[in-house]
Amino acid sequence: MRAGGAFSSNLSTCPYLRDRPCQMVMRTVEAASAREHGALLEAGVRHFGRLYFRPSCPGCEECVSIRVPVARFRPSKSQRRVLARNADLDLEVGDPRVDEERLDLFRRFHADREARRGWKPVGADGDAYEQMLVTGPVRVREFRYRLGGRLVAVGYADESAGALSSIYGFWDPEHRRRSLGTFDVLSEIQTARTLGLEHLYLGYCVAGCMSLEYKRSFRPFELLAGGRWTPVEAT
Repeated sequence: MRAGGAFSSNLSTCPYLRDRPCQMVMRTVEAASAREHGALLEAGVRHFGRLYFRPSCPGCEECVSIRVPVARFRPSKSQRRVLARNADLDLEVGDPRVDEERLDLFRRFHADREARRGWKPVGADGDAYEQMLVTGPVRVREFRYRLGGRLVAVGYADESAGALSSIYGFWDPEHRRRSLGTFDVLSEIQTARTLGLEHLYLGYCVAGCMSLEYKRSFRPFELLAGGRWTPVEAT
C-alpha cells in the first residue's frame, strides 16, 4: 500500500449529532490492493476517493461500523414492498462516469437534504464529484437506476477481496416515496451475493441520526465494537 502519513482534522461540529465535536484521523491512500483495502474496512476505516478516515472524537464513540452478511440477509416485509414498488426501474451496474446528468441529480438531491435536514452545502462541480465518488485505489462500481430512460438514482460501491462497500447514494427528490436509498442498498446486497462476496459494508451507523439509523433495518447485520464484529440477528 502506498499512503501518506496519518493526520487529525481540526475540531468541528459533528454533522450527525450537532451538539458534539467531531474529529477525524485521516490519510491519503494513493495505491492499495483489494486485500489491503479490505483490511482497512475490517478495521472500521471509511473513505471518499483517496481520503481514508475514521472518527476520533473526544468523549464520543457513537459512529459504529456496520456490515451485512449477504448470504444470510433476507428482506423484511417493508423492504419487499420497496422491491415491488421499484420493479419498473432499469438497473445498470458499471464503471463510474461524471457528466451533467449525474451532477444535476446530485445537486438536486443535496439541495433537498440541505432544506429538509439541515445538511451543509458541498462542492458540486465535476472535479469535486470525481475526487469524492469516482476515483480511488480500488475498483468502484456505479449503480444507475432509470425510469423510462431518465436517471432517478445513483449509488457507488467499491470492491475489496471479500466485500462491497457502499460509498454514497443519491436520488431524485421527486421520487422520495419510492425509498430509492433502501432500494439501492438492496441492489448492492444482491450484487455482492451474485459476485460471491461475504459482506456489504454500510459505513457508520449513529444512534439518533435519521440519515444513518436506517442501516439497522438490513438484518441480520454486524457491528464493530471493541475491535470485534458482533452479529445482530434478524429478530
